Formats: sequence, structure tokens, C-alpha cells
Amino acid sequence: MRPIRLLPVWDEVQPRVRAATFEFGLMASLFSLYFVTRGIAAGRAYEAFQNAFLVMRVENALGLAIEHQLQRVVLASPVFVTFLNGIYAFTHLWTVLLFGAWAFFCVPDRYREVRATFLAILGAGLLSYTLFPLAPPRFFPWRGFVDTLALMRGVNYDHPGIATLYNPFAAMPSLHVAFAVFVCLGLFRLSHSRLLHGVGMLHALLMTLAVIGTANHYVLDCLAGTALAAAAWAVVPRLIGQPAREAIPLPAVTLARSRFGQGRS
Repeated sequence: MRPIRLLPVWDEVQPRVRAATFEFGLMASLFSLYFVTRGIAAGRAYEAFQNAFLVMRVENALGLAIEHQLQRVVLASPVFVTFLNGIYAFTHLWTVLLFGAWAFFCVPDRYREVRATFLAILGAGLLSYTLFPLAPPRFFPWRGFVDTLALMRGVNYDHPGIATLYNPFAAMPSLHVAFAVFVCLGLFRLSHSRLLHGVGMLHALLMTLAVIGTANHYVLDCLAGTALAAAAWAVVPRLIGQPAREAIPLPAVTLARSRFGQGRS
């Protein structure tokens, strides 16, 4: 039995690790740009409130105005409120980065379409925020909406340090939902694992519940975010010439098997 030599494997994998570090740094930087751009686009309060009244009227006409019912369910349990606050505040960035890492290492020949689709969703969202500023439900406490982040965590959206980087009127579409659906559909597109499919669906559902339950988005925002992610996955890969293909195994595992004889018949 030949001894296992890990150093040659690491020499093969190390360039990909360096490339991955660059890619994830790029994605994190784009998220920072996303917040900064939202801050620059702020300051259109009157238009944002008028658009909010329009969205509420449309939801009432379509029978989609279920935000109050969902909030009543959420507010019945402080533990549930804290849980959804955490989903909303802390999983938005990290889920996308984890999905990007998985795609980069497990299906590297598909990573280009992942990155391009992500950028398309981000760009469309930023354009929409500029064209259609929208005040979220939490701006309407007199209509029964409760800002759960402020209630449970004491978040002050008017603090100068937050106001310069945070556009409170960036609600349509919900990029929280769009990126969650982006991850969910990406896992269905690039993986055959039912476990990963289930994780993706659970994350998308929890994020949708979180953005509505915390009064940060309307149902229409969530539908628009879902449609944006679905359209991006349907169009962008075709534009860059990468139709759906079979997923390929983790490069490091394939390399190790070929070197140590585990992949021989």
C-alpha cells in the first residue's frame, strides 16, 4: 500500500484556493457596493411613500395583502421573532458566499454562469431601487406594522453611521429574497443532491417569511425578487453560452482518488 502524500495534492489545489479567495473577496466587495449605492440613492421619501401606497392598493386588489396576518403569527413568539431577525440580518451575505464557494470548488466549469447570474440580479435590483423607491411596511406603524429589528435589537435606522450606507427605500424587489432564490435555483441547476435541494428551498422559504415577518418587505417585493432570480437563471447562462449540463465532482476529491488509486476499478 502506497503512503498517502498530501503535499502534492495541496500543490495542485493551492492555485484554486488563491483564486477562490479573490473571487469571494470580489463578491463581498460587490455586496459593499450594493449597500453604498443604496445609500447614495436615498433621499426620495415622498416618492417612496407614494409608491408604497400604490403597492398596498395593488396587493389589496389582488388579494395578496397578508403581511399583517404573518406578522401576528411571528409576534406571538419572541423566540420566533429573534430567529427571523437573525435570518434577515445575518444570512443574506453568507449564504451567497457559501453557495459561491461550493460552486467554485464543486462545479468550477459552471462558476462563470453563477457569477454572471449573481451580477445580473444585483444590477437589476440597483436599477429598480433608483427608478422605483419604495417605503417598506415598517414605515407604517399606524397601519399596524411592527419593525421587529428595532423592537428586539434596538436598531436605529436614522443613526448617521447607518443612514450614509443604508437606503431605507430600497424595497422593490427584495434582494434578500432574490439572492435566496438565486441560491435555491442554483443548487437545483448545478446539483443532483436532494439534500442540497431541500436546503435551498428551506432557505428561500425562511428568507421570504423573514422579510415579511420583520416588516421589511411587501409580498409583491418577494414575488418580484423571486421572478428576478428565476429570469436571471433562465436568461444569463444562455447569453454567456453555458446551458445546463451534468454537475462534476469536487476537483480535490477527483485528484486525490486518481493519485491514491481510489478511483480505479
